[in-house]
Amino acid sequence: MRPGRPDDLPGVLALWQEDVGAGRRDCVPGEARIRRILAGFDWEARSRIVESASGGFDGAVLVSNRPSPHGIVAGVEASAVLGRPDLLQDLADWGVGLSRAAGAVAAQVWRGRGHTDGLDRLGMRLIRQWWRMDRSLATRMPEPKPVAGYERLDPSRVERGSWAAAHNLAFADHWRFSPRNEDELMAGRPADLSLMAVAPDGSPAAITLCQIEFYSADPRPQPVGIVSSVGTLPKHRRRGLATWLVAESLLRLHQGGALYASLYVDGESPMRAYDAYGKLGFELAFETEVWEATFR
Repeated sequence: MRPGRPDDLPGVLALWQEDVGAGRRDCVPGEARIRRILAGFDWEARSRIVESASGGFDGAVLVSNRPSPHGIVAGVEASAVLGRPDLLQDLADWGVGLSRAAGAVAAQVWRGRGHTDGLDRLGMRLIRQWWRMDRSLATRMPEPKPVAGYERLDPSRVERGSWAAAHNLAFADHWRFSPRNEDELMAGRPADLSLMAVAPDGSPAAITLCQIEFYSADPRPQPVGIVSSVGTLPKHRRRGLATWLVAESLLRLHQGGALYASLYVDGESPMRAYDAYGKLGFELAFETEVWEATFR
């Protein structure tokens, strides 16, 4: 086992693709997007690689950090070739140990349902179900229905900083909320696929941010339109704003060439957001279990 390097990324992605085939994870974004996400990642300190005799990788683990109101939450991305559950366990153990030593308040492992054996022996417990819901864009689209009293802004009218401000207000009371800055939130998201509804006084009421992605070795028709950051500020909820913006997003994704649409939702959401998505034609496609170890 050795520290990772930036040029190890193609080998790590190959392991992640094997995870998809095994059902451990739902998909692997393109290399360009992953490199953008990992910009500034400390490979030396926060990753380990296990090389195989044939020159490839038998396993890899990357540990990321994200802030939360309670402290740093670490994400442990451990992967190993099929038939090496011992190695997968060792790599996850290393990641959890690093997270604890680095002062994180918690470490999380996200894996496909049915592929979480051994995580309880690392002091982790199942805390959440996270769902991917899909729908085809080749079938009839839901009609966007504007909500009386609200206006959908053209992105050119949204001031810089407003997207992150609205996002953070909309998600502040959600499970394991992590505040985002403008550059991080909007990276890779085209302006015409970024929607905001505002209240009569001009203040943000809801947002939906989308992008179009290509996924290799993926059964979904490509490209896929990703509907993300669907959020409504608390005092504007239960009025149909999210349904309006998501329906509009589907039309724009289709016009942009996407053949399929996917979104992610908390399977234990107290607001039951998945019910609204079901009415828009989305169906449950993949279940991820979130396991977590807390340290203090």
